Amino acid sequence: MHWFPASVFLAVLTVQAGGVYWTDRGTGQIRRMHFDGGGLVTVDLSGAVTSPGSNLRGLAVDAANNQMFWADNGSDTLRRARLDGGESVLLVGAPGGSSFPADVRPDFVHQRLYWCDRDRRTLQRVEFDGTDRRDVVVDAAPSGPYFLDVDSEGGKLYWGDFEGGAIYRSDLDGGAREVLITGNNQTRGVCVDAAGGWLYWANRDDRRIHRCPLGAFAAGTIPITSPAVETLYSGLDTPHGLVIDVPAGMLYWADTGSNVGSGLGEHSICRGDLNGARRPEVLAAGSEPWDVDLDRRCTRYAEWRARFFRRDATAEQTDPEADPDGDGRANRLEYALGSVPLRSETEAALVPGLWEEPGGARHAEFHFRRNAAADDLEFSLEEASSPDGWADLRHPSLTTTVSPLADGLEDVTVRLSEPLGSTPRFYRLSVRAR
Repeated sequence: MHWFPASVFLAVLTVQAGGVYWTDRGTGQIRRMHFDGGGLVTVDLSGAVTSPGSNLRGLAVDAANNQMFWADNGSDTLRRARLDGGESVLLVGAPGGSSFPADVRPDFVHQRLYWCDRDRRTLQRVEFDGTDRRDVVVDAAPSGPYFLDVDSEGGKLYWGDFEGGAIYRSDLDGGAREVLITGNNQTRGVCVDAAGGWLYWANRDDRRIHRCPLGAFAAGTIPITSPAVETLYSGLDTPHGLVIDVPAGMLYWADTGSNVGSGLGEHSICRGDLNGARRPEVLAAGSEPWDVDLDRRCTRYAEWRARFFRRDATAEQTDPEADPDGDGRANRLEYALGSVPLRSETEAALVPGLWEEPGGARHAEFHFRRNAAADDLEFSLEEASSPDGWADLRHPSLTTTVSPLADGLEDVTVRLSEPLGSTPRFYRLSVRAR
């Protein structure tokens, strides 16, 4: 039996779906735009809640469930809506006053929402449907927790201190609490890349964005002056909410403009490189941008290009037929298979395998990953008895298993029920424009 790599045919269209969501505290609006800052619109609400609120704070996107969550300090509530603004509801109130809901972050594994309450100095959680609200960490920070992130797979919470400048970590239930870093000049957006081993955060009034290897905390607390702490960007204005896009190698942040006139990006949404290699891009202006999150799904090639390439990238780099990382996959194939255009990848697009019946008969199976969010594509397996004359595989007992992944991707396994024979067959993955 012989195996051929993927062949790909797709159209390039320009309809936006995924992108950047952010709260503008100054105007009381939730905004949405393309990854490169184009197509900026206001998300209008339709449902039980008709206004986002009067003092917007943290925002979190749950693309898998087509919903977003945000905090309104004006009413001391958490709210939820579809990504298009529909079915908006009040999720959680804060009875008794003396509350300050700030940042919100989802735990996708357990379908829960965590948030900081600065004035009550607690981290709390609730189910995505608003039930089972409970305190998780009390006395979370001396001046109150303000921004947080959730490592669902590793079972950890990370959060910052509003005025004290420290960053903390605990288990998801609040146990095993640690102080990781001290000495920030007001800690803001806190993001963890657990798989890559990095912690990222914004140092608000020092006007910097930092990162540090998670391994640096193995021996205990470190100061901001530790050699392990990298400064990715400095000379900013007031970096605030922060989100990272690890596959694209990008980080996005909101700049409230509170230190107006003192640096780059005031009153804007900006993005830069995860390693700080290139100058930040200022994507869009607002009144007082406060927090930012991403819907990383890409339904058209143009969206994918805007996510993975800077605005100053050349046409030679971003052309669908280009291969800027030299790994043999053109950009259009990277888009179709959910791989990365600026990082060389050597695994095959279509991976063959075997499965065996209890009686010993052996059958072929195939594995591949695809961008299921791409609604301009159609995937199929093709077969031939020679390396030409291809036709779609239409076996009557074909079994397909699909496992959803993050960001609109999925793993696909196709099993053939017909046992292997002595006649060679050729197989390939085909991707066509719809």
